[in-house]
Parts: sequence; C-alpha cells; structure tokens
Amino acid sequence: MVSTRSAKQHNDGDASDQGTKRSSPATKSEPGASASEPASKRTKTSALDEQQKELEAHGDALTWLHSNTAWSLAHPDIPSGQGEQDTADQGGDTARDPPASYTNPRKDAGAGGELGYPNSDLSGFQTLMCGMLLSKPISHTLGLRAIQTLLNEPYFFRSAKDLLDAGNEGRRAALWEARTQHKEKTATQLGSLAEGVTALCEGKGKDATDTLQPILDQALENCDAKDAEAVAEQVKKVLTAQVNGLGPGGVDIFLRRMQAQWHQVFPFADQRALDAAARFGLLDDKDLKKGTAHAAQVLAKSVAEHVGFPFDEAHDEGEEAECGRWWFVRTLDVLIGLDIEKQLDKAVKLANSDAK
Repeated sequence: MVSTRSAKQHNDGDASDQGTKRSSPATKSEPGASASEPASKRTKTSALDEQQKELEAHGDALTWLHSNTAWSLAHPDIPSGQGEQDTADQGGDTARDPPASYTNPRKDAGAGGELGYPNSDLSGFQTLMCGMLLSKPISHTLGLRAIQTLLNEPYFFRSAKDLLDAGNEGRRAALWEARTQHKEKTATQLGSLAEGVTALCEGKGKDATDTLQPILDQALENCDAKDAEAVAEQVKKVLTAQVNGLGPGGVDIFLRRMQAQWHQVFPFADQRALDAAARFGLLDDKDLKKGTAHAAQVLAKSVAEHVGFPFDEAHDEGEEAECGRWWFVRTLDVLIGLDIEKQLDKAVKLANSDAK
C-alpha cells in the first residue's frame, strides 16, 4: 500500500466560452516533459512554482499521481489514423460516399488556440460533447482523435451553433477525417446533442449553450442543492431525457470534469476511478463498500489535504474553491487514464518505488 502525505499546493483556472489551452510559461514542468503534457492549470497564484516544488519533495501516491510522469503514462500522444474501417465503408445498406470538405466560416472560430481533451480548459458544451464521444462503443484512442479533430482547424466545432451550422455533411467531414468508426451515426447524434442543448438553454442568455448553466439550474429545482449525489443524478436525468444518443456513461464523463466549475456536484467519481484509487492505497474495501458517494468524499478529502486546500471550502463560488476541486479532477483524470491505457500495474510499482 502506498503511503500518502499532506503537502500544501495551490492552483486555479477558469474556462472561457470557447475554451482555452491549458498552458502557461509561468508553470513549472518536469525535466523531459513533452509539450503535450498539461501544465498544472493556468496560474492564478504566484506561489505555484514553490508549491509544486514542495509537493515534489514528498514520495507518496498522490504526489506521484500529480506528476507529469503519471500524466504522460495516463495520457499518451494520440496516434494518427491507421485505416480503421467502419461498416459505412464496407458496402450494403450502410454504404456512404465520403463527404465534401468543410471549413468553419466563423471569423473567430479558432480563438483560444488549439484545444484537446483532457489537456484544455473546455466550456460546458465542449465537455459534454467530449463525454458523448468518449462513451461511444469505440476505442478510447479513436474517441480522443475524434475530439481533437472536431475541436480544431478547419472544423472548430466548439459550440452547439457550430455543429448545427455545419449540418450533417459538415459533421460527417470531421468524423471521416478523424478516421473513427460509426461516423454516420455519430454525425447524426452530434446534431441531436446540439439541438437538445439549444432547446434546454433557449432564452436563458447569450452564453447559456456554452456554460450549460440552465441545465444545472433545472436540476437544482428538483433536489436538495447540498446533496451532490442527488444533483448529479438530476443533471443526468435532464440530459439523457432531452438529448438523443447521450447515455448515463457520457454524462458521468461530463460530470467528472464539470465538478471543477459546478461545485454543486462535487465530489463526483465513478466506480472505475475509485477502484483505481484503491490500487494505490487511497481507498480501502470499507470505503468502496459504502458506495461511490462515500468513497468519492473520502478520496476528495485526501486530495484536498494533500494539496493544502480546506475541504470544507470546496463548495464556495470563488477561484480558490475551483482550484481545490480541480486537483480532484486531475487526480481522477490520471486514475482513469492509467486504467484505460492498462498501465495501472506499472503505475503502482512506480509510485511505490518513489515512496521508498
């Protein structure tokens, strides 16, 4: 079992409507870290470098999980297409001709630079789109490549309006370029996602379809706002009922990321992440048997203590609280990534080695 130790660290960031790449020249990177690794979020405190150094002085599970080494192992570079075949390429009733090329005509379509998952600060809508794509019955790599292609040049599908304006043929063009599978069905479902979100947020303000705040507000009307598990279930109920093609798994991925912005659903973790945390000794069998809500609470408290953030302030509205929640999100991102990449055994050995 890997030991844990409390150490102070702090960091913060926000998400603009169009999303921003998570990078900062003021953020420290480990020697040898690749450019694809995320910085420790955009700095909103001058103490970040000192805090990072303090964490690195300790040898324990959470320190290792927060390192660039762990991130690289959990999130390797996305390979280019290898000629993956789709049923739509193989004849029969599902055969389709390749779509014409498409370029987003919006003048500021590329504002915010290149975006990716999970390296970038994404808007609520972008995060939901990622959740939908990653929950599809395709490999994780294909899902990530589809996200990378859709969010960036020449498509820049960064809002519900972008997807709707592109039409089904524009969405098909992006998915064909991504060389993913189930392209035809996914193109239709992306349109349904944009339509569903637009309907849920209609008349709620200019940025509503980006922030998705009306969806959270609707969920809060039907449950105790202080019950994170109940709020998460209500968000899931609203989205799966109104968006064709979006299932509970896609909403789980969405909530795992959005809890940094939506304190009402914090702490949120699915069983897969919690099981991975147990491999590092961060949870025990008793925690897991008490359910995901309890285990998520235990893990979140450990992360908060480790980075020096008061857990009882995690539901505050300000940037300090968002920072504390973000560290929990990062921890989950690494745990999930290690499991998906089948690197858990190696990671546990590396973390144990660092702890000695």
